[in-house]
Amino acid sequence: MWSPQTASVIADQAILQSALGENFPAVTASTWRSVRDIVLDWGIICLAVWATYRIGGWTAPLSIIFIGNRQRALGNLLHEASHQNLSPWRHLNDALAWILLAAPLFNSLAFYRRQHAMHHAWLGDSVHDPDFIACPVKDGDRWLDVYARVVFDYPVWEGSLLGHLTGWRLAWRQWSAIVFWWILFETLIAILLGVHMAWLCFVLWIAAKGTIFHAITTFREMTDHYGLKPGGIFQYTREIPTHGLLSVLLHPHHNGYHLTHHLFPHIPYHHLPRAHAHLIRDSKFSQRAIICQAYFNGTHTGVDGWGANHA
Repeated sequence: MWSPQTASVIADQAILQSALGENFPAVTASTWRSVRDIVLDWGIICLAVWATYRIGGWTAPLSIIFIGNRQRALGNLLHEASHQNLSPWRHLNDALAWILLAAPLFNSLAFYRRQHAMHHAWLGDSVHDPDFIACPVKDGDRWLDVYARVVFDYPVWEGSLLGHLTGWRLAWRQWSAIVFWWILFETLIAILLGVHMAWLCFVLWIAAKGTIFHAITTFREMTDHYGLKPGGIFQYTREIPTHGLLSVLLHPHHNGYHLTHHLFPHIPYHHLPRAHAHLIRDSKFSQRAIICQAYFNGTHTGVDGWGANHA
């Protein structure tokens, strides 16, 4: 089944890929880079939990911020795994994703891959695009009003907190595999570091996932496409190049290069800045691309188009 949105997506990809021809640099996934980033993200999470365990509960709010941010980073790497961008070897790519990314985030790699493929194919379709955000804008709304409406929507929050465990979307085998992962993980922590540490780890993980992770995820998903008019990749996708610390907080692992990703979904995340630099020199890209120079302030921002006054 086809739609105008699907045809526009294919047309945008075909035009740009044809224009670039052989001039576009060849890139491949780096298993070493992916493993390094996964280890660093998990390392920060472990340090945050350990700090609360050793120093005291008053550090928990700060730990939750760090954990939630790195949960989002792991989620972005899961997104890369769905495109087989963690490793050139499919089995290793999927093993890394399932063990270290999908199950900890209460997700199924197979289900995620299927849903995300629909997002790419049906970009902007209000019925078939699973990432479509249908939030009406009211008179006088600022971008923050609309963001608050989405972030406090219960089904959206539940999805961030429980991932694919909500809504009976998974087969029993997939659901059981996620639960088994967590039982095994918590059991190992209890044996090695004690029951108190195991409970603390789980509580902090859940608290972070329902707060910081949810807030960042919602903002990130809205900056990708919300407030734009469906009708192809260029028209419906923002590109937010790296903007220092804010990019680390809101778009870990170069996730802000969303337009480049939709045009070339098999370019690994660590090559996206270089790909963007190459694309920006092409007139077919630079003249049509929505490139945001900042998140909040300026003439081209990530929140443009969210509110009634575009403010």
